[in-house]
Amino acid sequence: MVKSIEKSGEKYSSYLVDKNGKKLTPAYRDIGKFSNGLAEFVPFENHRGAIGMHGYLNKAGKIVIPPVYYGAGDFRDGITYVIYPVGKQYGLSYLDTLGKEIYKVPVTLFTRDFLIANATEAYVANHDCQEDFIWYVNGNLTTLCWNFGKYTEADIKKAKEPFRFYYKGKFGIIDKNLILRVPVALDDIDLIYKHSGRGLARVKYGDKFGYVSSKTGEIVIPFLYDDTQKPSLGRYWVKKDGKWGCINKKGETVIPFLYDYAGRFMDENRASVSLNGKFGHIDTTGKITTPIIYQSASYFKHGVAMIQLDNKYGYIDTSGKVITKEWFSEAAPFREDMVETERFGLFYEVLPNGSVKFKRISGYWKGGLILLGLVVLAIAPWRFVKRARQKNKD
Repeated sequence: MVKSIEKSGEKYSSYLVDKNGKKLTPAYRDIGKFSNGLAEFVPFENHRGAIGMHGYLNKAGKIVIPPVYYGAGDFRDGITYVIYPVGKQYGLSYLDTLGKEIYKVPVTLFTRDFLIANATEAYVANHDCQEDFIWYVNGNLTTLCWNFGKYTEADIKKAKEPFRFYYKGKFGIIDKNLILRVPVALDDIDLIYKHSGRGLARVKYGDKFGYVSSKTGEIVIPFLYDDTQKPSLGRYWVKKDGKWGCINKKGETVIPFLYDYAGRFMDENRASVSLNGKFGHIDTTGKITTPIIYQSASYFKHGVAMIQLDNKYGYIDTSGKVITKEWFSEAAPFREDMVETERFGLFYEVLPNGSVKFKRISGYWKGGLILLGLVVLAIAPWRFVKRARQKNKD
């Protein structure tokens, strides 16, 4: 590539020439270095009359990828990035050497970022090659396309999962091929999988939650939800507009957004739910398996769940049938193969089959019996004295 510069030095033309100096291209504004057999170039005007657009040509000077992009980079391992307008934002895509789009970064999901109106023109390369766009976020510079040092690149390429990285309060995700799967705009990533699982990781943008694929790093479920729970039995409880419902791994709604509260799906394919202040259970299809009529309803364990009605506690099986004859003033959900309950200060052992066995008396009963014994002991001598005196009189 050679450049012809006017005396003023303010204007120049770029050409691709062969080893004999023969021009292979018309005059372009700029031509970059070759990588993977292609070089970025910027014509004075493209075929639509637009100025400062970017494309790629081969070593014969033939245009392989038309100049229709606002920014572009060098090819690496047969892949390059390009920048272009998408509505009010700049978008970022990755192309192969034929110009086929490999991946489009979902910038449109990040509605408050990468706005064209907020791009800093001082950092644009004067419509030459290696064009890039910079934004200020909380007083810090950020960009759509990221380059890393060789040591970080090595870490990215050997990572088992897409690489999560952090910059000035924001997170991004890039894969081992150095393709940015999620731009640096996330406010949180569940790195310890406290709220994630089953192949999806929870992410946050603003005050909304979505999910990315743990395998590819791509956004699978957009930022629609106010809250989430750790998934169980293939279901993801998510909260929208103040109500809980369930989605699957594809983001499809499988249980309508109806419930004020929802517990995780546990044993016996059941979850505790609340509607209008009452509790019951549903299965993973959304079918009500325990009538929603109770003050509270616990998770199932060993086929049994604790329920509360009229301030007393009992136990039900998976069909919703109450299996204990007695109701208790104090109780707890099953954790082991038995649970301890209380009724009138007496403690009982309840088994998963509903059988109840007396176990012990409470401390209050013990104290009362001790007090009663003391009273008896205190009264008994006086009765003996009284009887003795009466006998003497007789």
